[in-house]
Amino acid sequence: MEAVEAVEVVEAVGPTKRAVARAVLMGLVAVLGVGAVACDDMPYDPADMVHSGSWYKTQFKWPHDGDPYESAYVVVYSDGASLEARQTLAAIAEELLVKVKQELAITSDTLLLLPHDQEKIHIYAYRYQNPTTWSGQAYYGGLIVYSADQEERAKAGLTEPEPYRAIVTHEMVHVVQGLLLGSVHPSLVDEWLSEGLAEYLGTASIEPPVHSLARLDELTAAFGELNPIAQHIGDEYTVEQGNKYYYPMYELAVRYLVDSEGRGVPKSAFRDLFLDQRGEEPCYVGTCPEFGVAFETHFGLSLQEYEDRFFELMRAYLD
Repeated sequence: MEAVEAVEVVEAVGPTKRAVARAVLMGLVAVLGVGAVACDDMPYDPADMVHSGSWYKTQFKWPHDGDPYESAYVVVYSDGASLEARQTLAAIAEELLVKVKQELAITSDTLLLLPHDQEKIHIYAYRYQNPTTWSGQAYYGGLIVYSADQEERAKAGLTEPEPYRAIVTHEMVHVVQGLLLGSVHPSLVDEWLSEGLAEYLGTASIEPPVHSLARLDELTAAFGELNPIAQHIGDEYTVEQGNKYYYPMYELAVRYLVDSEGRGVPKSAFRDLFLDQRGEEPCYVGTCPEFGVAFETHFGLSLQEYEDRFFELMRAYLD
């Protein structure tokens, strides 16, 4: 994996504002309701912690204990996770990185551009932090996720192998996407595709996917026919709308594109789209490559037509 200058996008974040949150991070997953963020039980004096890390480019300025665990492709930092928990997470991340690369037909690591100051993917495994509205977040060059010995997640059953792997997979998809793009700038890839691909490959949603007309009708009856393809950079919506409606619909929108019963486009088209969107210089809103052009090139469908005909196409697909 090559290194490039990191593109930082920093804005304020509120727990119900996905459009703002995605400007910095990708990957809101699973509303937990397990208490406020708290570090009171951290068995370290803050003065002894290391107050830096690649994740400091996000809004999460969380120090680490200075004892990272390094494997072939990842470095796991933490605020106090056990060595076993770090090793477990590193092994899962390594395995899932291989899986995501295979799914997207990434045959050379030279396609993945790390930030200039990193040689490997960084993971912050939080044990004593306790965010209430998400489990994992991805940023350019790394991800944040709870450790396998995080007490509140263990109580909720989220440290069991299946849910833990699902969340790490979701975030790893975002990491690989960012490394293909050389950025996580929200203007490069529409939100519906970015989150839909992570859901499709990672199955991290807390809601059942849309595999039937009955399920589609259930969602539209509850929330209305909110068009997921209209979520480009993302309008503001609540966490409930995101988890219960938009994420399942994003997954459906992506699955249709590659399913043999849908458009049947090879999954490598996502890789090629991301590479098309990669710029030699950091882009800004209004100067980034137009997502709609790359989408139509690789999926043979205009973005506007997909939005206009979305529910018509989905009902025919699911019938």
